[in-house]
Amino acid sequence: MVRSGLFVFEVAVTNARLAPAIAVIGCGPGGTSLVERLCANAAVLLAGRRLRVHVVDPYPAGAGRVWRTGQSPLLWTNSFAADITVFPDASSTCAGPVRPGPSLWEWAAEARERPLPDELVACAEELERLEPLGFAGRRLLGAYLTWAFRAIAEAASPGVEVIVHKTSAVDLTDVPGGQSVRLANGRRLRVDAVVLTQGHLDVRPGEEERRLAAHAVASGLTYVPRANEHDVEGLKPGEEVIARGMGLAFIDLVTRLTLGRGGGYVRDGHLRYVASGREPLLLAGSRRGVPYRAKIDYRVPLEPPRIGRFLRPEKLPERELEVDRDLRPLIAAEMAWAHYRRLFTAHPERVAGGWDAFATEFDALAEQFTEVGLLAPVLAPLVGACVPDPVDRFDPVPLDRPLDGRRFSDAEALQEAVREHIAGDVARRGDPGFSPDAAAQAALSAAYAVVGGMIGRLSHRSRCVELPELHGHFSYLSSGPPRERLQQLVALSRAGIVRFLGPELSVDSDAEGFRAWSPAVRERARSRGLVETRMPTSSPSRALDALVRSLYERGELAEALPGGRPSGLVRTVPGEQRLVSADGTPHPARYAVGPGVDGGVAVHGFARPGVDAHLFRVGDAVARTVLAAL
Repeated sequence: MVRSGLFVFEVAVTNARLAPAIAVIGCGPGGTSLVERLCANAAVLLAGRRLRVHVVDPYPAGAGRVWRTGQSPLLWTNSFAADITVFPDASSTCAGPVRPGPSLWEWAAEARERPLPDELVACAEELERLEPLGFAGRRLLGAYLTWAFRAIAEAASPGVEVIVHKTSAVDLTDVPGGQSVRLANGRRLRVDAVVLTQGHLDVRPGEEERRLAAHAVASGLTYVPRANEHDVEGLKPGEEVIARGMGLAFIDLVTRLTLGRGGGYVRDGHLRYVASGREPLLLAGSRRGVPYRAKIDYRVPLEPPRIGRFLRPEKLPERELEVDRDLRPLIAAEMAWAHYRRLFTAHPERVAGGWDAFATEFDALAEQFTEVGLLAPVLAPLVGACVPDPVDRFDPVPLDRPLDGRRFSDAEALQEAVREHIAGDVARRGDPGFSPDAAAQAALSAAYAVVGGMIGRLSHRSRCVELPELHGHFSYLSSGPPRERLQQLVALSRAGIVRFLGPELSVDSDAEGFRAWSPAVRERARSRGLVETRMPTSSPSRALDALVRSLYERGELAEALPGGRPSGLVRTVPGEQRLVSADGTPHPARYAVGPGVDGGVAVHGFARPGVDAHLFRVGDAVARTVLAAL
């Protein structure tokens, strides 16, 4: 047992209960944030009483599996170093006490000024070159998260003890007066409440994936199912492989199969890829047919987005709300307003007339924004008269689906179109001259946080189906890769290492291998390999996590079924995040938050300093509910 203050890294656990106790199952960033809120609120709500917080995770507490420090230095985060924190700050509207701490960038700057501990020596070069608007490697972020967890635990109030169990939880049962958590090492924890914070869980393959996997085995093909981390050792040099999905998992795959296999880039007029000869040839497509939008990597002084001109919760109908019908048109209006306000005030030479007159007419048209697709047509006469250059106009439909409705004469025309789209996106999102884009994106982030606070007003179906789709839209626009990664993707396309297959991708198999096609182009692709580069779809019924599986099989954890349809989300009581059993009964001492949880979609991603992050408000509410129940 190693003890630092009241923080215990390893402990021999008995069944004796020395104080009220809470188990936090899973401790990546979400679990760390919850522990921070528990420690902060315990000082107020428990009035000096003792508390034990048991943290269960086989990976390093703080970093968890996704951000563990043992990863390749080639893998980056997709958030700026200055935009990552696990500490609330003065902007936070949590009901509990706020205890600020450094962002990733602030921590890294402080670390450079001191002798490096052993765990940071491997990151020394990266620490030296990291900038506030730079992208840290995942192992460096893992080191920050591990440090943050320890700092949070060691700063806990007297009487609050944080105990780490570096193992998995495999079962959970009701016992007189509390809960019993069975660990993979055979020990049991006796606690008063349990909060599941496992994050993204791997799942067993679905029906289609099982069929494709079986076909691959029978036909000698290569099939890699969806996973948080892909096993790509079986992808052979020079072999054509279909990659279905072009989000962040796809960017990781490309990096591992190019730079990770000895390739490199040189710049001679434009970025050029120098192959190692060990790369497979990737055939890539998805629903949009293009990768996520590049990260905007400039900063301009923007007014804080004042959401509420159109998206006003108090003005919405007094009934269950639907995201697509009631909220998305208003979100699009907020984005358009922010875009044009920035255009008129920061770039007046590119508009005709003044902002006040434009804004008055915009307001007069707002009642007609009943569908996202109607926004641009309704505004067309006004925008056409005041914004001469089409590149300065805001249209949410092509912004989200740039290839929709387009048809290409052949595969080469498609390649050129996708390369042109990516190159244009990379250039635009690095140019402060297009700062209206940043204003619109800031409005989207602020509106998304507002929606997160309205989860209890959404219909069950909308929470489970439309809210995840809104998250996909948000991720596509706001959570894309660094611009450098997309510049590399264009270079790989020119080198023939990556070929684009188009939008609305369909995949099937026959005796000769896998087939993939898009309605945008006539040609069909064939290969003897397929990698599912879509993120795993949540499903409590197919979860590989032993604890979730045990609870589900006994009916003590249920899947949310809006309209009788599986949602893939763990069912909880909206706002309270209490687990709901198969018979509809909320459990008084079990909770769940994070991705894959009904009501937890809006807490994806890292909290940013200075923006009253929804992640902290959700964690604070759950922490206070749990502590009050003690």
